Amino acid sequence: MPYSEPLSRLPLPKTPIHSAGGLEREHSYQKLIAGDVDEHAANLGKWDQNYDQISPGSFQGTLSEVWIGDMQIFREVTTQAVVEQGQAWAGARLFGVPMAMNGGGTFCDRPLHADSMFHFGPGSEFSLQSPKEFDVVGIAIREDAYQQVAASLAGAGSKRLFSDDPAVMRCPSGLTELRLFLDSLFEVLDGSPEMLSHPTVQKTVHSALMGHLCDSIQEASDVPAPLATYQARKALVEEARTYVLTHLYDTVTIADLCTALTTSRRTIQYCFQEVLNTNPIQYLRAIRLNSVRRELRSANPATTQVQDVAARWGFWHLSHFASDYRAMFGELPSDTLRRE
Repeated sequence: MPYSEPLSRLPLPKTPIHSAGGLEREHSYQKLIAGDVDEHAANLGKWDQNYDQISPGSFQGTLSEVWIGDMQIFREVTTQAVVEQGQAWAGARLFGVPMAMNGGGTFCDRPLHADSMFHFGPGSEFSLQSPKEFDVVGIAIREDAYQQVAASLAGAGSKRLFSDDPAVMRCPSGLTELRLFLDSLFEVLDGSPEMLSHPTVQKTVHSALMGHLCDSIQEASDVPAPLATYQARKALVEEARTYVLTHLYDTVTIADLCTALTTSRRTIQYCFQEVLNTNPIQYLRAIRLNSVRRELRSANPATTQVQDVAARWGFWHLSHFASDYRAMFGELPSDTLRRE
């Protein structure tokens, strides 16, 4: 059903129109499709982030991105579970609105479900573990512009509008109108992106979105921080991940992790299952497969042998490696190497 919105819900802040890089930029829209998590992560303008695919299967990511003055609105649809880490562009405040998700995920250690949204302030680093088949809209807005509009809406209201700490907020009913608006916005942009050339449309979209967003935030309740036991398990997983990433060429084993972290195999197994919903063996294999894929995608097909790259990352049984690679990425390693 088409979504209609009055032309003037609140005044647009009287600030210069800038993009994240500080250059004048009134509006733009693009839609990109990627068959690789690194390519998909790089498609999002101005962000510094890293994605690792952790569920097996062919990956496809669709990114629809629109800039309206000081606001970046983007919709990501991904087909596989991904661990994402990074930062938004300098000075940006970010709100994430799950549109659809097959199962739960986590954002900065907090559980993330379909009835919740997430947030972080300028300069914050984020970590997001998405489920398979995740559809999410991100709304990034320059902090000074956000503060001006939010203050006019909130009056003496919710402190949550101005918090800089990463948070997940439950909105069992408050997200309905916001999602309807976002669905309608991207439906129109897919069919008629030239609509953004009208200043009145830019102002209306900016104004309406800020209104819906602030309404949802004010109705929300915070998801509490995880218990100390979960924090300890998360810390162990992060320590294990750091060790793996700093010893990529050493073919890290579970025994190596047990020694490095001075803990038992059973403890590591339990922590990975609870925090990442996978076991450590699968995680280590996924990290190495992602590393092989990155090397193959940047290699010269004329001078590179797949078996040499595989061996450098500890894969000695080539048929098993090819099978695991195809299960993870939906294509053979030779196909990745030959892709231009």
